[in-house]
Amino acid sequence: MIDNSVPPLGSGELKRRVLSLPTLAVTLLVVGLLLLTLFRVFDIDRDELWNTISGIKPAQYAAAFVLYYLSFWFRGVRWRLISKTAKLDRSASVEIPGSLKCSTMLLMGWFVNSVAFLRLGDAYRAWVMSKESGAGFAPSLGTILAERIQDMLVVFLLVLAAAVWVVASGDVRVPWNVIAAAAVLMMVLAVVLAIMRLHWKTMTVRLPRRLRRSAQRFQLSTLRSFRGRDLPLQLALGITAWILEVGRFYFVAQGLDIDIGFGIVLFAALVSSMLSTIPTPGGFGFVEGGLTGVLILLGIDDTSALSLTAVDRSISWISVIVFGGVLFFGWRIFRRRSRLPGGGSMTRPGPGPLI
Repeated sequence: MIDNSVPPLGSGELKRRVLSLPTLAVTLLVVGLLLLTLFRVFDIDRDELWNTISGIKPAQYAAAFVLYYLSFWFRGVRWRLISKTAKLDRSASVEIPGSLKCSTMLLMGWFVNSVAFLRLGDAYRAWVMSKESGAGFAPSLGTILAERIQDMLVVFLLVLAAAVWVVASGDVRVPWNVIAAAAVLMMVLAVVLAIMRLHWKTMTVRLPRRLRRSAQRFQLSTLRSFRGRDLPLQLALGITAWILEVGRFYFVAQGLDIDIGFGIVLFAALVSSMLSTIPTPGGFGFVEGGLTGVLILLGIDDTSALSLTAVDRSISWISVIVFGGVLFFGWRIFRRRSRLPGGGSMTRPGPGPLI
């Protein structure tokens, strides 16, 4: 069974979605509201803000940058292991890409998420995996859902650890609503898994045959991802990736000479990552406002909080647009050239068996 039912999210389609009038209008509106909130509601001196940001130490900024992009390697290795555990390569015609290629595809997916609404990068990444491996779109998407569930579990546990650390320090109050939000997300994902395990067949029985088969393969891929001896290693790789993201935030704070405790660093970095899952481009608007507000609640002054947020986002969002964009368009150009007569092919001709 070949799954070609999902059209590719090519560079032309992406350009139409990103540069559409509604997208640009919403983005400009959010920018305006964000700036109005930051400079009217918070007590921020623009000259002081600029002096703080421009005075960042290059060595610490570079360290934060390296740690962040190193996390993509660990995430790529984990995604490959998840795909193996999900048995995407069960068929002889399916070959899961190596860790470097998985990391590259992951960064391209984050680029799409950073410039488009509704987290289209997850669907794009599943489509690229299906083309590169021959595994099919639905099972590839199942591995990404499994990856997200693992991420949410790790984030929830680390947020609890950060809250305990902050409470033990006794300096500031923990914003318990953030922990409650993480708990609610964790429960929602647990319910989703339970539904997929117990009621998926009943829910999909009325779908057209083609969609029903894809839904079944999506379910199998997701549930299989949590079986096998590799699960502890997958979780360890995920924890490592998140610790590297915390390290990024720590070095940004150090580079700005902002005195901030490790518990606050851990808490703030995880809050930033949670907010980035909101389906605006890169979580734009929600991350900036939410992270700045959380930092202020945790005892950081207004200007330092906004400076830290702005510099951190230059790595976790702006740089992803730059480097992920280069990979995205370079990948597509290389693929087109490889299909020319005499150019060979860097990918399989199309998705093979779905299981």
